[in-house]
Amino acid sequence: MTQTLAGDFRHNVAQQLARIDAHPEDARLAILRRRDEAALREAAAWDTLAASPSARPALYGLTVAAKACFDVAGWPTTAGAKLLRDALPVKDDAALVARLRANGAVITSQTNMTEFAFGALGLNPHFGTPRTPLDPSRERIAGGSTSGGAVAVALGFADLALGSDTSGSVRIPAAFCGLAAFKPSKGRYPDEGLLLLSSSFDVPGFLARDIQTCARVDEAITGETAIQPADLRGRRFLLPPKFALDAADEVVTARFNDAVKALEQAGAVIVERDWPELESYGRIAVEGGLIVAEAFAWHQPHLESRAADYDPRVGPRIQLGKEVAAVAYLRAQQELARLAKAYHRDLEGFDALLTPTVPILPPRVDDVSDDEHYYPANRLTFRLTEVANRIDAPSVSLPIAPDQPIGLMLTGRNGHDSALLALAASAEAALASSHR
Repeated sequence: MTQTLAGDFRHNVAQQLARIDAHPEDARLAILRRRDEAALREAAAWDTLAASPSARPALYGLTVAAKACFDVAGWPTTAGAKLLRDALPVKDDAALVARLRANGAVITSQTNMTEFAFGALGLNPHFGTPRTPLDPSRERIAGGSTSGGAVAVALGFADLALGSDTSGSVRIPAAFCGLAAFKPSKGRYPDEGLLLLSSSFDVPGFLARDIQTCARVDEAITGETAIQPADLRGRRFLLPPKFALDAADEVVTARFNDAVKALEQAGAVIVERDWPELESYGRIAVEGGLIVAEAFAWHQPHLESRAADYDPRVGPRIQLGKEVAAVAYLRAQQELARLAKAYHRDLEGFDALLTPTVPILPPRVDDVSDDEHYYPANRLTFRLTEVANRIDAPSVSLPIAPDQPIGLMLTGRNGHDSALLALAASAEAALASSHR
């Protein structure tokens, strides 16, 4: 992570805008709106203030690409949906956007996403499907639902991407695009002004080129003093091998095992122990209809009047929420609450749960264009990441190697977000050292 020197912010913004222009096809798929002149003016204003170190804000020098489900004053909040393409611009920033700006960050763009954040692959039939820059041929998906934000950071269009995470929506594209991502405990960041998919599971989160940038942003937002990076010596990780690797591609397994060795060489203690209950979290949420019922509560009038405007893989699934029985919904909530207590109890004595972020490599767009292949790939993609959402735990994805679309995921305990970020920073350093 590099800090911007006083006077350089406007220059950095100009360079990033030039990169967008230099990658027109990537930008067309990743970015929905830009505010070039306003961003340059704001950066210049912060440069003037930053000349005095005492007046330099915490996030001075950081540019932000905001996912299209967050309110940004002057833009419509489209959530990647044809349904909202002609929505009126909003008057106020989302609460988290406002905090970022108050701390010196500059919003430069609004980014593409899976429609209404309901999908892990990042496909969007209305605005196009962003592709991971790690694939030179641009045939492979960037992952979702924060697809455009991941591409924006990976190509240097922005320093930070603001996203939302329902089942892995910042960590999946981070893994597929070679980035770091942080999904916090629920309530750590304000979600007013975020168009939610699921009120039970949605949290705002961030993607950046390194986890230290996420930690810097977290400290500015929360006011919580950052914990110093943790020495990995003696740190204990719980690795459930059957859950983590049974469905993994061979290359993902091989690179994950390399990463585990790097952590061990840095002094970490890896304990392998099967944890069968982890497999049940997703099933319980689906059987209780939690996501679709909560989504349907907002979407019902739109589905009744404009169902044809929805992505065929989004609208019909949300429509299923109409049939969810209250008793099934409540039982699922109760069961997940019980499992959350068990998870946090069983993780005591460990610093984090350790798994790959995604068990597969990013599929080619053409390979998931039909429903027969789309739905199994979509489900497999968020199989590991959804654990943190279902039991409300903070979770981090780190790139295993800069040039490979594979992530290492650390999942901690509710409320111990700063400790997880510090641990992740040390793990990131250990991984970097292993590639030198």
